[in-house]
Amino acid sequence: MGKVEGALILTASQCSSGPVGPLVVSPIEQAEIDAAVYIFLNAFRDNVRLIYGTEPKPDAMRDVWTFVRDVEPGGFLAARNGADLIGYAIFTHSIKTLQRRALREGKLLVWTARALSGRYGIRWFHVGRLLWNKVLFVGGAARFRTAGDAQLLNIAVSPAARGKGVAKALVRAGLRYLAQRKAPEVRLEVRPDNLAAIAAYRDNGFVERGRTSDAGGEWLVMTAHP
Repeated sequence: MGKVEGALILTASQCSSGPVGPLVVSPIEQAEIDAAVYIFLNAFRDNVRLIYGTEPKPDAMRDVWTFVRDVEPGGFLAARNGADLIGYAIFTHSIKTLQRRALREGKLLVWTARALSGRYGIRWFHVGRLLWNKVLFVGGAARFRTAGDAQLLNIAVSPAARGKGVAKALVRAGLRYLAQRKAPEVRLEVRPDNLAAIAAYRDNGFVERGRTSDAGGEWLVMTAHP
């Protein structure tokens, strides 16, 4: 493993199956946001189709993720194999800070107006379930924490790159970022049947703390100290 200008670099031999050439993890560039969105749409296609239909528009994710990157660029990480983006992870040292910035800058009003205009292509008869999920998440966001409100918000790897240590490298880089931000603890949620993700988290020091649930089912809550 090496470090170059803030990047985490793994050679093929340092990954479980090893993509061809070195795997480089560093903060995402604005020009890579769309590629990350399409990895998200593929990885979470069942949930995406529920809200956005069979031909989802990338606009909503693009708007929100551009905001997240602007607020906390070091926490939005990209994994690359050569010139190809093969995975991403979004860490924040403080959920409350993101929420306050979104309110203060009027982003929530902008996103709501765009949703109502049809720009995001939302299937409104499923929005009630989405909002209920958010209520459940916000209501349980402080559970199983001992300090702070750092969070792994989202992580995904392209299908061709799975099983090659990409997720582990992204989580490792995210923990290093949170350590630099003096975050005392980070929390994440993962479905109990996502065994590959759970293994990657455990390998990076995450420990199971309990379980929570939303309208879609149960979540395993894990925390780690960066």
